[in-house]
Amino acid sequence: MTSAVHGLDRATFQRSADGILQSAVDAEQPVPGVVAMVTDRNGNVYEGAAGERRFGADVDITTDDAFAIFSTTKAITATAVLQLVEEGKLDLDKPANEYVPELGTLKLLEGFDGDGEPILRDPRAYPTTRQLLTHTGGFGYDFFDESYNRLAQEKGQPSVTTATRAALTTPLLFEPGERWQYGSNIDWAGQVVEQLRGKRLGEVFAEHIFAPLGIDDMTFALNDEFRTRLAEIHARGADGSLTPMDFELPSPPRWTSAATGSTGPWVST
Repeated sequence: MTSAVHGLDRATFQRSADGILQSAVDAEQPVPGVVAMVTDRNGNVYEGAAGERRFGADVDITTDDAFAIFSTTKAITATAVLQLVEEGKLDLDKPANEYVPELGTLKLLEGFDGDGEPILRDPRAYPTTRQLLTHTGGFGYDFFDESYNRLAQEKGQPSVTTATRAALTTPLLFEPGERWQYGSNIDWAGQVVEQLRGKRLGEVFAEHIFAPLGIDDMTFALNDEFRTRLAEIHARGADGSLTPMDFELPSPPRWTSAATGSTGPWVST
């Protein structure tokens, strides 16, 4: 490990970093707890934690607690996709339905008629894997998009938070490549990975990404061992107060979400 960080000796840097973490916990609108690490090519230069695992529970958060990383799963999925490109198994600019035929059955939503029924048509083209990775594939999220929310509320389209495969089969919102919209695009990129590898995404991550990197404490399943050291998710009220949400998604997942984080990896620091 390095003996100094940006000109500071290790002890001075440790005190400075610890103070920054503690200030976040002591702020007027604080966070319940925070964990931070600084690393270089040789290893961790700094590890620190401040605050509580669950607000008001008087249990200190630690550098070995488990966290849901949710949409950060997208970066891991993108790595799995690009590995397939490196191996010559995937063409980013081919229509992705050539790898995942189910994608080619989806319609495009043009709106709703006077009776509230969705107006659907075939898209002019289906998204490429490149478009899925860059959120230009045509998909959104029901908690951000009014049309998807209407499908969920009025037509029973499952929300991504149900962690079901049916939640993935939403219609396109626009022609692929027309614009950018944050959504379930990378979930479909994950389906491309599963089809080409012939394995579930969690297995692909473990074999092709986690094992080579020496990561052995990350999983799609919130197991009992993780639950004993799980950092709670909190909601902040209009007045700045924090309330534990007791929010836990189905585990083990019925399908492995590559993007939404609805079943995304649980990671221990």
